[in-house]
Amino acid sequence: MPDKPTTFVNPQELKNLSLDELQQLAGEVRRFLIDSVSKTGGHIGANLGTVELTLALHYVFDSPRDKLIWDTGHQGYTHKVVSGRADLFSSLNTYGGMNRFVSRSESRHDIIEASHAGTSLSVGMGLALANRLQKKDHYVIPIIGDGALCEGMALEALNHLGAERDLKLIVLLNDNGFAISPGYGALHDYLQSRQLNSRDPETLFTSLGFHYIGPVDGHDLETLVQALQQARDSHRVPLVHAKTVKGKGLEAADSHPYRMHFSFPFDPQTGQAMESSGSSSVGYQDVASAVIERAMEVDERIVAITPSTLYATGLQPVFDRFPERCFDPGMEEQHAMTLAVGMALEGLKPVVFYQSTFMQRAFDQIIHDVCFTNLPILLMTVRTGFSGYDNPTHHGIYDFSYLRSVPNLKMQYPKDRFELERMVDRTLARLSGPVLIQMPYGPVDEFDPAVLEEPDSSFEQAEVVYPGSDLLVITVGHKFGPSLESVRRLRHWGIDAGLVNLRYLKPLPEIQLLELMQDVPRVVTVEEGVLEGGIGSAIVALAADNGLAPEFLRIGLPCTFVEPGSNAELSRLYGLDANGITGKIQRRWSSLWKQQVAG
Repeated sequence: MPDKPTTFVNPQELKNLSLDELQQLAGEVRRFLIDSVSKTGGHIGANLGTVELTLALHYVFDSPRDKLIWDTGHQGYTHKVVSGRADLFSSLNTYGGMNRFVSRSESRHDIIEASHAGTSLSVGMGLALANRLQKKDHYVIPIIGDGALCEGMALEALNHLGAERDLKLIVLLNDNGFAISPGYGALHDYLQSRQLNSRDPETLFTSLGFHYIGPVDGHDLETLVQALQQARDSHRVPLVHAKTVKGKGLEAADSHPYRMHFSFPFDPQTGQAMESSGSSSVGYQDVASAVIERAMEVDERIVAITPSTLYATGLQPVFDRFPERCFDPGMEEQHAMTLAVGMALEGLKPVVFYQSTFMQRAFDQIIHDVCFTNLPILLMTVRTGFSGYDNPTHHGIYDFSYLRSVPNLKMQYPKDRFELERMVDRTLARLSGPVLIQMPYGPVDEFDPAVLEEPDSSFEQAEVVYPGSDLLVITVGHKFGPSLESVRRLRHWGIDAGLVNLRYLKPLPEIQLLELMQDVPRVVTVEEGVLEGGIGSAIVALAADNGLAPEFLRIGLPCTFVEPGSNAELSRLYGLDANGITGKIQRRWSSLWKQQVAG
């Protein structure tokens, strides 16, 4: 465990320090964060930029009486240190360990889960209005980044907030020039034009009704404290504009394209990932992006869009190669989706690439803009299924259920990198309506390169790996590996188990599935998604609607928010690894098991 900064049980203890002592503490905290996160991995860049800002907040206000609303917990590590959680940092990125973001279950100083951007102003305003109605006199302080300020909800909340008076709410704008990727757009350009010590009058926020204070140096504690004290006495809603540096104090961040937004364990001197971190493994997104790049070489109509997630989608090489046909509008998930609609209307072939959790925020646009108009747009998601140690809201385990009901949308999920290459290449060549290709989190599987040469007539169907007369396992996506292992065990024990790799989730290959289920007495479906409304439910409904009555076992996830954890840990916990799948089959049909094994 690295040397801890001065130990705190409660941030109230900060008020006993002088400003010089507070500045000394900032250095201690910054060194601690670099030492600790270099060992565990984590969101290092934005947190290094908010050390002084956080100390000033706790120095002026009284958490948890005054409510600090962190717009994404990427900013919350110093807040955790001064609220008594320094000892938890060694457990970051371990199962059951300290949350990557802020979590209500972790501390009374954490007011709300903050794993997505753009929500703090709306949540904070709701708190402040409730306090006013109930004649409470404490403050609410949303801390929002410049990258999140362009989110649709944030702009809606600004419109509402600017019209309020005598509301005990202070907007703290943490302006570091970045979202996840470097900032982009007119709002970003305007904020960048506002320099420290500028004598030019501010026009944007004041014209909206705010009491604008700034810009102030977000690393000068005395200036920050004075600005927050001034804001506390305002009758209009104040907006304190603090300029900060993402990755401040970590020299390796200076040359990093995202200023080390997130890191695996790294060398604090060089910033290079440790070899044991596995960060160099090829992910599904890298394979998909390589196919997109090749397709863009020969088809000038293809354009690529991603909302500030170049690092997660693997699209950086594509953006470098075709900058004029690649678009990153910033953290604007809804806009990015409908932007593709306008391009498709003019004959282009947009590829819109999301991290699954962020695409959930564009559901309205998927239904009403993309699918209702039935335009040729390729949607791609990575992290459909489990998504590691981020917050429960980051898991893509709801994708099958909430997207399967959308008209005109075709859905595919490959079992390995080779199927993915074939799907992306084939879809881009034939794109005529909305298609979604989903991918899991983690390094690629490599089962069968022969699929690259498979005839179209068979590739358009589900893959029958084994026929079976005792039971049939139908598996989805990267659950193929554990399902294959489970079926091989069953076959070794004398049970004639079949295996089908589904490939196409919507529409289902209905005729083929009905033929496969026609004479088999037992069907198992395996998916890394919630069972309610999932693929297993669709297959059960298909059988029932066509008069088939095999016994079914659906293996998947309960309808719940799943805790953070590695794919392997969560698969074991929820029975989605080979042992879990085999055990569930055994318990469901114990008589068959005993009969076959005994025979």
